[in-house]
Amino acid sequence: MAGPFLRDLDLWGPEAAERSVPSLPEAQAYCTHLTRTHYENFPVISWLLPRKLHRHFEAVYAFCRWADDLGDEVGDTERALRLLAWWREELAACYAGQATHPVFVALAETVRACGIPRRPFDDLISAFEQDQRVLEHETFPQLRDYCRRSADPVGRLVLYVCGEFDEANAAWSDSICTGLQLANFWQDVARDFDIGRVYLPREDRARFGYTDEMLARRETNGAFVELMRFEVARAREFLFEGLPLVDRLPGRLQVDIDLFARGGLKILERIERTGYAVWDRRPVVTKRDVAGLFVMSALRALGRAARPRWSRRWSRETINHRPSTIDSSFAWCRALAKRTAGNFYYSFLTLPADRRRDMCALYAFMRVSDDIGDDARLPVEQRRERLAEWRTSFAAALDGRPSMVDGRSQRTTDDGQRTADDGPIHPLLPALVDVVRRHGIPHEHLFAVLDGVRMDLDGARFEIFDDLARYCYHVAGAVGLCCIHVWGFRDPAATQAAIDCGLAFQLTNILRDLGEDAAAGRVYLPREDLVRFGCTPEQFAAGEMNSQFAELMRFEVARARSYYVRAQRLFDLLEPAGRPILAAMLRIYGGLLDEIERRDYDVFSARVALPRWRKLLIALRAIVRRR
Repeated sequence: MAGPFLRDLDLWGPEAAERSVPSLPEAQAYCTHLTRTHYENFPVISWLLPRKLHRHFEAVYAFCRWADDLGDEVGDTERALRLLAWWREELAACYAGQATHPVFVALAETVRACGIPRRPFDDLISAFEQDQRVLEHETFPQLRDYCRRSADPVGRLVLYVCGEFDEANAAWSDSICTGLQLANFWQDVARDFDIGRVYLPREDRARFGYTDEMLARRETNGAFVELMRFEVARAREFLFEGLPLVDRLPGRLQVDIDLFARGGLKILERIERTGYAVWDRRPVVTKRDVAGLFVMSALRALGRAARPRWSRRWSRETINHRPSTIDSSFAWCRALAKRTAGNFYYSFLTLPADRRRDMCALYAFMRVSDDIGDDARLPVEQRRERLAEWRTSFAAALDGRPSMVDGRSQRTTDDGQRTADDGPIHPLLPALVDVVRRHGIPHEHLFAVLDGVRMDLDGARFEIFDDLARYCYHVAGAVGLCCIHVWGFRDPAATQAAIDCGLAFQLTNILRDLGEDAAAGRVYLPREDLVRFGCTPEQFAAGEMNSQFAELMRFEVARARSYYVRAQRLFDLLEPAGRPILAAMLRIYGGLLDEIERRDYDVFSARVALPRWRKLLIALRAIVRRR
């Protein structure tokens, strides 16, 4: 790659003996050739874009390509800096109407036609200059400033060329571009280290105990996994926060921007799937992944086009002219629920769209809290500390007070916005605070859930059923109390029915996961029941079934069914919009009990689950009955 560029540098660089000024067609032809012959990991110009814009994208690409090569291909830092300074002088000449380099002759026409200011180009040159001087970043704000100059200007240039630039769009675009840049950094940790660059901020490495010695040895250990988990979550928040931009763009551009953002999210997903082992192998997005992402982006664009005209006008013209942390937070919650909620998510489909969105936020809170308690890679004491930090952050978010979330001071205002951008708050919190406030969910119900996670960490064992019932209230009954505030209820008697419903579901989960929990050292069935039927925790861990076990399971299933009967009272106490989701959840979880019985109580050989088609059918029936 260096050969062709160095030849071009001899022809058009500052040391060229003599150069004539090319005509506009000649300059545009040069940019077209450079664009089509230089290898990139992605198509520089999408075939979805109107042909009339291609020459403008080619001019912008040629500027970026030359600037990048001036920094990376000459092999000498001081010379690279001199050449980048010359490139800035050429940019100034372009804006003064005195362009002589073919890239700037073409770019001058693009700048004029699209109304592009000089600032994005200056920022890009500044970033390339920094690459020559700075090989490591001390803090995330320093890294974010680098992204602001190396990545964000590219998105802004795209908006200018497409005639879609305004401050709101630019802010969302910045978020996507920074998120994508961060995703690339975490994908290429090993590659960058090989060329002497470290983008993992030193303050973050210190926070998670990943020392310089570990870095030098390219170690993948517990500290590195936690560090990467944090960095991936931060990159994902930036990407999600920018997604509202897609709704504000015309159809063809929607697909491209959505595809770029989803591609970044897919990179992060691949990093997670490797267990963050990016030292060992580079996570990649395959051609099959890209094809799937493209199809889904196109379908989303078609779905937007099919919305009523007033709905599209609202999203493009009257949306708040500032990126909404709440919008991106709800998007994050929905993605988490869709990916991990299993039985719950299918029941969410029965709700009206606004309440479905709110349920995703509630589910996300339960999931994030559970994951803190279940993270077996961390010692129990460290999990307790993280749970305490999460509780403090959550309480501060509810109160709108400054909070330390992910190590940075933040404050959530009455409309759910964060007040500082020096680092992300947890992506869940803005949506959750909004849901709690709008539906008047008592805070004690949510804190009861956190108490349940703590009980698990304390090694909950239960002598009698009343002890188990108190535990089930914290991990399930309190969840039901939160849910009925979203669904809507008419009578205070709904609270006890919701607790009974949660107890029914939790008892079902306990029976389904009996072997898995016992292998992890957790036994939830009361000791009095084990003694009564002659069973032991060791028997569960070994997966042993006998007549005593069958009798125990028959008894526990019958007790769980009695709570399903009590939960039926809740139907008449809910608002109509909440009844279909209750029906779906009762049928799905009740179906798990049926399946346990059908297998003669064998919960050891394979996980008890309903087929996806059956859960979807249950949800569809509930939706039809609602209508």
